[in-house]
Amino acid sequence: MAVGKGISGAGRAAILVFAGAALGTLIGFGITRYSDLLRPLADPLIKLDFPFNTYLDFFFLSFSFAFTLRISAATILGGLFGYWIARRW
Repeated sequence: MAVGKGISGAGRAAILVFAGAALGTLIGFGITRYSDLLRPLADPLIKLDFPFNTYLDFFFLSFSFAFTLRISAATILGGLFGYWIARRW
């Protein structure tokens, strides 16, 4: 009989950090919608844009591949909060 293993500590920490970063970004954009005072919290500090310009074109479907990463202060705070939760759990 196979015994399933739980998620590892590193895997759980990575998932919680990414979830915290995503939640921090969402909260940051929500805050800036209602308050201009906290707008610098959600403005991107780091923006990495890799336009690969790679296209896969079929007759009925086409794909375009690119990568954009925007990191704001809210994203960093959310990631740190996720890391803190991972260390406590």
